[in-house]
Amino acid sequence: MLILPIVNRNRVMNVELRLRNAHKIKCNFWSEDVHESDIIVNREKFSNSTYRDSKEENAPTDFIRSKSILYPRDFLVTTKQKVDSKNYDVYRVNQPPRKVHASLDKLYGKAITDLRKEIPGQKNRGRYISFEKLGMDEYLTDDKIARLQRIVKEEQDQSRWPELFEKEGIADIGYTIDFITNFECTVVSNTTIPENSLQDTLKSLEIINTRDYRNLNNYYKMAKKNADIYTKLSYINKIMYDRPLSLIQSEKQKQLVKKQNEVYKPVHLTGLIGEIDDKEVA
Repeated sequence: MLILPIVNRNRVMNVELRLRNAHKIKCNFWSEDVHESDIIVNREKFSNSTYRDSKEENAPTDFIRSKSILYPRDFLVTTKQKVDSKNYDVYRVNQPPRKVHASLDKLYGKAITDLRKEIPGQKNRGRYISFEKLGMDEYLTDDKIARLQRIVKEEQDQSRWPELFEKEGIADIGYTIDFITNFECTVVSNTTIPENSLQDTLKSLEIINTRDYRNLNNYYKMAKKNADIYTKLSYINKIMYDRPLSLIQSEKQKQLVKKQNEVYKPVHLTGLIGEIDDKEVA
């Protein structure tokens, strides 16, 4: 479970990040041709590739892109095996968005790895996401945002924006918004903390400077920095599309959106790998 701590309206919230276009298509599955905790792209397996031993967070993303150059199709991700059997679950995932910069590829790679580390039927370990550690703030500078704002304000013809963004060297800002909306962000129920309560706790623990204090302080700093970067993303979205970035939803909002928009389609697998290979994605 990927968790984005973030400060919002004097509260510290924990937001779960998941790929919006990852759909579980098989539960309690096993095949001789498919291993647990793997990625399969056009019959090529992550477990057999040179990317397998890489410690880089964007290695899964690089593998998927490298095996999709000729045939950009959906791919498969398998979870870890269940605790009491050799079976696992299988996700079908759409192709990743176009490459924008390294920090987004790292985030996407983390999301794929999170699926691979999932243990069906278990409460899975939470892993914090820091936008700052991913390096996202390096691409969202005040200078770039100012240039974006100037172009949008001065040029009424939106069809010219991509050309002008490219000329100003800020094309990645718009693509960043497109990329980030491929994630589903849901507030984890019953984990929100009033910010003043957290501050009081930190103040009480500061004098003893234990590991618990340092971990909690780092968590709070991460939540504040994530809020700063998210605010920039929302501001960019407002400049370009005249609306805030409504990416984070409560559990109730998420359920309502699914009920209104979800279309259920039966999945028939005739040989897991071949089923993907035989069907191109438009």
